[in-house]
Amino acid sequence: MEKQIMDILNAGIGIFQSGKEGLDKAKVQLEQTYNELVSKGASDNSEDSVKVRQSVDKILTDIKEFSSVAGKNYDETRSKIVENYAKISEEIKSRMPEGKIESVKAKINEVAESIKKSSAPTAKA
Repeated sequence: MEKQIMDILNAGIGIFQSGKEGLDKAKVQLEQTYNELVSKGASDNSEDSVKVRQSVDKILTDIKEFSSVAGKNYDETRSKIVENYAKISEEIKSRMPEGKIESVKAKINEVAESIKKSSAPTAKA
């Protein structure tokens, strides 16, 4: 009985190893096939292939430029907003006494809470 159990165990290990070796071989073959296709594509200098490469290259360049400009514009816009907010805050502080500012903040919060309550959906029974 022990021999049969060991034979079954060994057979399972053999199946596992065969499967693993098969997967490793398939992976190597897939990589080789992929590399061959890349080489064939790279060596194809037909008019259609050149046009496709140029189109893709132009699209990638446009995307890079757009990303760069968008990032730059975002940073500039954010910087201007922060700068203007700081100016407005200083202007308010210089024109309004400290106690008044707190009073205005409290009123703004009160109005905001009132709006939240009035716009909250009511549960129907």
